[in-house]
Amino acid sequence: MKKLLLIAFIFFVSACNQGLAHYDLSVPVEGGTIANNELQFLVIQKAYKILAPKVPTCSDFHISNTQILHYPYDVKKNKKGQYIKGYWEELWTVNACGSSKQLPVTFYIKKRATQFQIDTNALQ
Repeated sequence: MKKLLLIAFIFFVSACNQGLAHYDLSVPVEGGTIANNELQFLVIQKAYKILAPKVPTCSDFHISNTQILHYPYDVKKNKKGQYIKGYWEELWTVNACGSSKQLPVTFYIKKRATQFQIDTNALQ
């Protein structure tokens, strides 16, 4: 939790240094994601970092929707019933100054933590 707060603070200070930019970091996000709040927060940060240079005149970003494209598959559980392997795909929609940008996100379930990757090729 402390790590999450530190990340939020650093992101907030960075956003303030960009001239009163508004980056909505609210979780849970709109829509149908199955990512937990901490993972949602990390995806939001990465998505804004990817999009900000592509719309340099915009200083207002927020997640307007999420949807599950493919529920978890290739899933394995340990003896305790905890997920240790698998992945799922979602589509996150970011509103950047009235323009919607869609980002495909793939989440990878690992033994210790779930990781994610945003497909930046979808923006080109």
